Amino acid sequence: MEKRIWIVFLLLIQIVVHGQSQEIAFEPPSSDFISLSLQTHEGKLRFGNQDEYFQKSDGTYISSRDDGYFEMDRRSSHNRASRHAFVELLKMRFKKEMFSAMDRNYFTEQKQNMYEEEMKSHTAQLHVLNLANALCNKTQSNRLFCNPKEEDCASIFPKDGYYNEPRNIKGWGGRGASEFQKLRAYTTFVEELFPSVEQWADTLYPDNTLEGYYVVKTQLGQYDFKAGGYWLHTHQFHNQGFLLSWHDLQPANSFERKLMHPNGSSLLLKMVPEKAEAFSEKNQQIFLTFKVSVSLNGLENYRADQLKTTFVLDSPIITIYSDDSLTRKVAEMDIGSVEIKTR
Repeated sequence: MEKRIWIVFLLLIQIVVHGQSQEIAFEPPSSDFISLSLQTHEGKLRFGNQDEYFQKSDGTYISSRDDGYFEMDRRSSHNRASRHAFVELLKMRFKKEMFSAMDRNYFTEQKQNMYEEEMKSHTAQLHVLNLANALCNKTQSNRLFCNPKEEDCASIFPKDGYYNEPRNIKGWGGRGASEFQKLRAYTTFVEELFPSVEQWADTLYPDNTLEGYYVVKTQLGQYDFKAGGYWLHTHQFHNQGFLLSWHDLQPANSFERKLMHPNGSSLLLKMVPEKAEAFSEKNQQIFLTFKVSVSLNGLENYRADQLKTTFVLDSPIITIYSDDSLTRKVAEMDIGSVEIKTR
C-alpha cells in the first residue's frame, strides 16, 4: 500500500501556466526521465491541432529577433517530445505480451524465417529503443547513446531546455559502438530503467479513457452571400493531429452522422457581411473545438506501432476561435441546429 501511494505521489499531475495557455505536466517516476508537458484547453487535454506557440494573442507572430522567441522555441521542443513520449507510454499497456517475450539479455537478430516468439522479442527490442530515446533525460541519453571514442558527448545532444526530436532515434552505444557497447547499453536500460517506465505507463489513464477537447483547423474560404456566412468543409478536418483524427469520431445521432457523411459535409458559420469583411481581412483560418471522450482500443497488431483510438462528442456545442492558442472566441455552433450540407 505504501509503495502504491508513493508511486501516485511521484506521478501527480500538475497544471502549469505558460504564457497564453495552460499545460498539464506528468512528472516521471525518477529524474532519469523527462517530464511530459501537454497542452490543455479549459483545463482538459488538447487533442488534434496544437498551439504552435509562436502566434501572439493579437495575431502577429514572434520572430527570432524577439525577446520571447527562444522561450517559445524551447516550449515547442518540449511539447513535441512530450506528445511523442506520452503516446509511446500509452501504447505499452497493449504490448505486455510482446515485452514478456523479449530477450532481456541478448539482442534477437532479425532473420528471414523467425518463430513467433523471436519476432515478438525482436519487435519489442525495437520499441524499447524508441522508448529510451523518447523518455531518457540528457544524462541517461549520454550514457546510453554516445560513444566517447567516436563522438563529443558534450555536444551531440540538444542544449539545455531543448529535447530530442521524435524521429531522431539514436542507436544503443552511440556512433561506431562495438557489439559489446551496444549490448551493454541495452541491458543497462532494460535492467535499471525499463521497470520504472513500465510502472509509469500503467499509471497513465489506466481505464483507457481520456477527456479533453479535439481541435481542428480549417480555411475560412469564400463568403456565401446567399447563405449569409462561410461554409466550413469537414474534409479539411482530416489533418493528422495529436492522438486523434477526424475519422475516429463515432457518431451518436443523425446530426453527427450527417457531419460524418462519407462524401464530406460543410457547416455554415453565420456572419453578417459587414462583420465578415472585417473578419476575413485579419483571418484566413479558424479553429473549431469539440468536447470529447477518447477511448484507447489497442494496437493494429504487435508488429504495427499504431495506437487505435475512437472518440465521442460530450457536447453538441462547437466553439470557434480565430487563433491557435484558443484565446479569441469567434462563435459557437450547436450541431443539432446548425445548417449542414452534404455533397
